[in-house]
Amino acid sequence: MSRTKRVLLISGSVLTALALLVAGAFLWLWTSADVTTVGKESFDNELAIPPLAESRVDKDGTRVFDLRMRPGHKEFVDGRTTDTWGFNGDHLGPTLRAQRGEKVRVRVHNGLDEASTVHWHGMHLPAKMDGGPHQMVAAGATWSPHWTVDQPAATLWYHPHPHGATEKHVQRGLAGMFILDDPASDRLALPTRYGIDDIPLIVQDVSFDGAAFDHGRGPMQNVGFLGERTMVNGTLSPYRKVADERVRLRLLNASTARTYAFGFSDDRAFDLVGTDGGLLERPAAIERLQLSPGERAEIVVTMRPGERTVLRSYPQDNSGDAWQQRFNGGDDSFDVLQLRAADRLRPSPGTPAELGTHRRCRTAPRP
Repeated sequence: MSRTKRVLLISGSVLTALALLVAGAFLWLWTSADVTTVGKESFDNELAIPPLAESRVDKDGTRVFDLRMRPGHKEFVDGRTTDTWGFNGDHLGPTLRAQRGEKVRVRVHNGLDEASTVHWHGMHLPAKMDGGPHQMVAAGATWSPHWTVDQPAATLWYHPHPHGATEKHVQRGLAGMFILDDPASDRLALPTRYGIDDIPLIVQDVSFDGAAFDHGRGPMQNVGFLGERTMVNGTLSPYRKVADERVRLRLLNASTARTYAFGFSDDRAFDLVGTDGGLLERPAAIERLQLSPGERAEIVVTMRPGERTVLRSYPQDNSGDAWQQRFNGGDDSFDVLQLRAADRLRPSPGTPAELGTHRRCRTAPRP
């Protein structure tokens, strides 16, 4: 055999080996790309409920809240302390609550060692009070936005919005709910006892690496951080005991890149009663609810005495092409929260058939 043939043969063998190696690596990446916690959660941690924020009413009728961004640490896993940020605590923040028509002021103090902001996600308010990247609060400084609440009852939230660092600040724990009420919604026969039959659920996906949140991403991902499991209100593997026939869940997708398709492990139907803009005109009975990052929804779930069911996020088929579907979360599934009904439940009224009236946009006449 000539030298040239030997070189060609060796080169071909090397290229074939490299091709097989690359194909094998891609096959491994493809088959291991989906993440699931279905059937793997122990549900041995009682769900934490964010406290309602304290407030005071000034002489001019303004309701004043105080929020302090601060560093902290928390044991999400026994024996492992994780560095965190929070509002008025180590992680996450209290739930602010106000009525339509009220004047509101929030004194935001930045106790971190770097600048940040606080954005009122979903709130109708002047741009100079919005807390976007143009309104950074320096370390050690205080910012006091104020406005009049002028929108229907809704589930909103607040979080930092610094340019290029929003993901990091939210993942470390700077997030909380802001619930708005109004007289019309107060008259509806919906569950309204906060933390009892009206439960806030701040859902985030996380990964842990030693004593810190892991903010990295996989080699094939292009949508941002996607965690390996979920936590609710800062609680891993959570369960919640319920003692009422109907429970209102205020769902917030506080993940920074992941989209969820919520449903229940027994495929029961539930009533969707509100979305980002507030209550719907009428409830909608559904079995799946898709929420992108930052979206909120209110659902009413009917429970039977002594039963257990799991709030689950299911795979989705609308994440784009096969590549996007596989590597950016479309095939992932999570057991998010277990609901445990008491053996005897307090009676609850049925979900109202009518929830509210929305203003409709008028079609401009053609010239």
